[in-house]
This record gives sequence, structure tokens and C-alpha cells, in this order.
Amino acid sequence: MSGNGPLEGTRVVIFGSFIAGPFAGQVLADMGADVIKVEPPTGDPWRHQNPVAENESRVFLPLNRGVRSICLDLKSDSDRAALQKIIASSDAVISNTRTDTAVKLGIDYDSLSASNPRLVYVEITAYGPKGPRAAMPGFDLIMQGYAGAIANEGKLTNGHPEPVWSSSYIDFSTAYSAAGAVMAGLLERARTGKGQKASTSLLANAIAMQCMRVVRINEIPSPSQTWFDEELPGLRARGATYPELQEEYQSKVRPLEYYCYYRAYRTKDGGLALGTLAIHARLRLLDALGLKDPRFQDPDFDTSSPEADGIGKELIEKMESIFAERTTDDWFTYLRDRDIPCEPVRFIEEVVTDEQVLANSYVIELEHPAGFTYRSSGPIVQFENGMPEMRPSPALGQHTAEILREVGLAEADLD
Repeated sequence: MSGNGPLEGTRVVIFGSFIAGPFAGQVLADMGADVIKVEPPTGDPWRHQNPVAENESRVFLPLNRGVRSICLDLKSDSDRAALQKIIASSDAVISNTRTDTAVKLGIDYDSLSASNPRLVYVEITAYGPKGPRAAMPGFDLIMQGYAGAIANEGKLTNGHPEPVWSSSYIDFSTAYSAAGAVMAGLLERARTGKGQKASTSLLANAIAMQCMRVVRINEIPSPSQTWFDEELPGLRARGATYPELQEEYQSKVRPLEYYCYYRAYRTKDGGLALGTLAIHARLRLLDALGLKDPRFQDPDFDTSSPEADGIGKELIEKMESIFAERTTDDWFTYLRDRDIPCEPVRFIEEVVTDEQVLANSYVIELEHPAGFTYRSSGPIVQFENGMPEMRPSPALGQHTAEILREVGLAEADLD
């Protein structure tokens, strides 16, 4: 190996808390960047949720691996002066601080680029930099609601809309976008010598991840669009409940041809995720289960006919009954032997110790400076020419003096 990652020698400053900004920094640190997380004296608020030690928490540890922490009180003139030295030595900034707060603290693009015109500055907002909601704060869950994802998902708990809880997936996708924007900005700077400001948002990424549902063909409206335009107004006028709306909506959103072939099933002792999205895989599945589906097996069958819907509903009932008869392991062996994509439905606790996961360092073990060992997700990309050392998330302000010395602050001023 001949390096410590392709971003070795690149310095990135992170102003941000919770998920999107910090995880973007972690992605860049895994690629070799020197990522400096600027925290107030109280620390990132995420340090105090579900704590495991002073200023350390289960939700902070997996989002800030490999970065360095510096504590600065940006309301203080001396700390702002120290920050300017750091910015002058940096290549990029990621900020998911509210715009008005960033201006107040002097960490907005205009303020920082005045000290370093070559700076690549990536701003993360909730709703985007323009429009009536531009100044509003946002979180993953409320963006799921605003961007249509909760309704699109269609899950209910006791009649209430249920968001996606397993992952703050809008935050994470925004983090990937921000990290990509840093790298793209640095490439352009290498050509032109100029820095610039880039912007991404939770809303932009929430919409992009639903692009297959967002798409509209004016001359050929989708069943869900037709329902929204023609049937929803009447349902709302008569006071239909949210569960009633969802029952109608989901019948239009999720085509029956997908519902039995690309889903998870209850088995005799657990669950099985079935991935027969391709037609050839569906045909193998039908043969394996002893079932018929003229929608795919008969080239002359009219898939738009009412009969097609009846076949779809009948197959759903049959497959649910069939899969419930045998164990997950039985089905996995039986279907995989026939080259039918499937996997057991597992708990995340099983994944952490999985042989496949560990073989690829997708979960790694780290020693934290607070004195405990923990496992966390590993790098999402591996570079054969070399990787940086995997370091734990930092203690609050752990690298303050170290960083300030690097940028030339006199020892007498460190106190």
C-alpha cells in the first residue's frame, strides 16, 4: 500500500451536529481527509442522547469516527481569530448550521471565503436556500412527512402514520451528497484555482430518492396521479380518515405484479426477503412453488384487464400461505438452490457479528479514549492503494491544542 486514502493532505472543517454534517465528515475522513469537527464548549447535542459516558453516546460514536474535535466558543473574539487560522489552512467546509446562525457566528460562506478565496464551502439546509421555507429548520422525520415519503411508505400503527425508524435515511443521503460536493468542488478548484459555494438539502435528497415515484409523464398519468387528481378530493370532502385514504392510495401505488414477487414473507419461524424482480427469477419461483401466473407466462394475456388484478390478489394469498408452511432456513436452501434471490429477515444484532460483514470490514472494532471498546460501521469504500488508520470518534475537544498548534497559535495563547 502506498497511501492513506485519496484525500490525504486535504483538510475539511465541519460545522454541524446530529447526522447529515457529521456523517459527511466521517465519509471524507475514511477517504483520508483531515476532518476537523468544530464544537461549542457544550459539544454536539448528539453527544448527550442515549449517553454511555460523559459527553459520549451511542448515537454520536458511529457518526464521527476518524475526525478530530476542537472546542471553540465562536461568540468569543479570540476563538473566532483562532478559527480564521484554521480556515486559512483548510480546503473545504461543510456546514449544516441554520443560515441565520451561521451568519451570526461568522461561519457563513461570505465570511469564511474572505479569509480563504480557494475554500470549497458546502451548505446543508433543510428545504433549500430559496423559497418560503428557506430559513426553517428541519429533521429527517418531518422531511419524510413534507416530501411525501411517509404517505408513500403507507405504514400505520394504531391508525397513525408511521415514519421510517430504522434509519434517518434522508440525513444519510444528504451526507453523501455533501461529501460528493466537496470532492467535485476540489476537482474544479484544481482546474481553475477558485473555490465556490455549493448547496444541498434534506428536501432535495428526499425527492431524489423517490425519483421513480416523482416522475410524471403528462400524456400518460400514473394510477396514483389519477387517484390523487380525481378521487382524493371527494374522499377528503366526505371526511375520510387517514387509514381510509392510505388503503385507497396503496392500492394504486404498489402494483399487484410487484407485491407478491418483491417483498418479505412470514415463514414458519421468522421471515424471508424475496427479491424476484426480474422476470426470469419470477418464472423460476413459480416453478419452484408449483404456481401459474399467466401475466408473465402467457404472452397473449391482457395485463390491464380486471382478471389480472384477480390473479394478483389470488397469488398473494397463495404465496403467503405457502411460505408460512416451512422454516426460513428451509426456504433459503430450497430457493437458493434454484438460483432464486432471497435472504432471511435478520436482526441487526446478527449483522454485527456476521462473517461476510467482518470479512469486508463493514463493521470494525475501535478503542475509545474514554476507555471502552466498541463496534461500529466501517468505511463504505475501500481503496487498494491504501486506507487511513481507522480511529474512534473523538472525545469532546480532544484535539483542540493539537490543531491550534498546527495553525501557528502561540503557546501563550492556548490557555
